[in-house]
Amino acid sequence: MSTVYDIHALHPSKDLPASPSSELKNAFKSVFQKMSQSGPVSITRNRKREAILLPADLYDQIINELASKDPLELLRQDYETRFADMQSDVSAAAYEDAFSASPAALGDAAKAHQAD
Repeated sequence: MSTVYDIHALHPSKDLPASPSSELKNAFKSVFQKMSQSGPVSITRNRKREAILLPADLYDQIINELASKDPLELLRQDYETRFADMQSDVSAAAYEDAFSASPAALGDAAKAHQAD
């Protein structure tokens, strides 16, 4: 079962515990344990923040939450859903019916739809 993190309780990278990149290179296990125990760790090089080491579950959660709030992502998901619906056998049959219908049948369908 994956861990759920409260992303609102996360701190800016400048406030995270720091580990020099040389420590990560030479002692990955200890930096990884620090991340596992206390959460994200800022990786520094020449005392400048260069990267953040964080749990994979947290990364996935952040990405999912950001995507759920992105208006373009919401539109993309809606488009994908509608497009998938259009690929069904029912949609294919309706498409064939519409394009093989006579002009009179199309007129009758339009009038019936207008009456609804």
